[in-house]
Amino acid sequence: MTLSSSRDGAHGVQVDVAAKRRVFVACEGNAKLVRFDLDVKRASVVADVGDTPDVLALDPGLHRLYVAAESGVVSIFDVGDETIRKLAQASPGPDAHSVIVDPATHLVYLPLTNVGGHPVLRELAPI
Repeated sequence: MTLSSSRDGAHGVQVDVAAKRRVFVACEGNAKLVRFDLDVKRASVVADVGDTPDVLALDPGLHRLYVAAESGVVSIFDVGDETIRKLAQASPGPDAHSVIVDPATHLVYLPLTNVGGHPVLRELAPI
């Protein structure tokens, strides 16, 4: 398995070098998350995410990976071992395609452009 297929549209990238020497890539063309292992130089795990994934954020302390999609869906994965286990998938708000995690508090932040006509910064506690 490679990441070179242009129809898959590799888009968002998150590096987890310190813990496991791997890279997570969100592919917007097929709504997949791929884990690329740097030691063996190959993709090894694929998981489904929301349509048109965009931004990824990693909480290294909780081993949680958040994948925000332009469809407004956020997928949450446990990436603490050799597999990727989906913990949840939800729609926290319209256009929730950017995400960041505070590694000290484990809070997840999602900037939303239009909730009732106003911008909102949604703050979520980890699951």
